[in-house]
Amino acid sequence: MLAKIAIIYYLGLSVLTAAMLGFDKRQARLGRPRAREHTLHSFELLGGWPGALIATRAFNHKHRKRGYMYTLYAFALLHVIFWLVLLWLATA
Repeated sequence: MLAKIAIIYYLGLSVLTAAMLGFDKRQARLGRPRAREHTLHSFELLGGWPGALIATRAFNHKHRKRGYMYTLYAFALLHVIFWLVLLWLATA
């Protein structure tokens, strides 16, 4: 049951985060006001990091900004560690 909820949660936030990155890329091309990196990182930290990883490559957006990508990778690693610890505690 927890696995289903987690998958739906991550999938939903990933789609939302990817859409936000796509919108930000469009705004950048049009020279309009853009989303703050803090806002994008907040959604990544909440669980949208898989969508952000895909979107940065698919939209060719922000993948060259080292600081941005390091933070994104750190959030991804944090989530993976969380689930590994949770799995370890559940089997102990």
